[in-house]
Amino acid sequence: NYGVTANDKALKLIEKLIFATLAVVALVLVALGRREALIVGVAVVLTLAATLFASWAWGFTLNRVSLFALIFSIGILVDDAIVVVENIHRHRALDPGAPLAELIPQAVDEVGGPTILATFTVIAALLPMAFVSGLMGPYMSPIPINASMGMLISLAIALVFTPWLSKRLLSHASAAAHAEAGEE
Repeated sequence: NYGVTANDKALKLIEKLIFATLAVVALVLVALGRREALIVGVAVVLTLAATLFASWAWGFTLNRVSLFALIFSIGILVDDAIVVVENIHRHRALDPGAPLAELIPQAVDEVGGPTILATFTVIAALLPMAFVSGLMGPYMSPIPINASMGMLISLAIALVFTPWLSKRLLSHASAAAHAEAGEE
């Protein structure tokens, strides 16, 4: 029964996608902290959900090829959010007394240009594979198209959603740290 076999393989790819996402969040947890890891985790889940929706809207089905494209690109999909969160974290460490409303735009502006350039460079490297002709062309086109859509969505989330969520989650940590410092 090919349906059962295909379903089993698709479920295995979904497990690997979840494992890859959790591994990235765990790495950020160790390197930056729990709030930063939560921000990256939410950004990754939102990026993957939006990419799957965009893939569906583009007319692709959720199959082994499209799932492979997401697993293949998970490392570059999370990179944008990690770069932004890490730079916000670095700016907080350099100037812990400064308000986040001032630090976040500076931090995002500092890495925004290189992040945009890196994203479009990866897209420029991947997207030509979508135009391969012959027997493999239509079969393989979801990989570069899904990865490129995912990269654009990841960039938008990193530059819009990630700073907003950082302001929301990290400001609570700043307020708690200031209150704790005031008690001592």
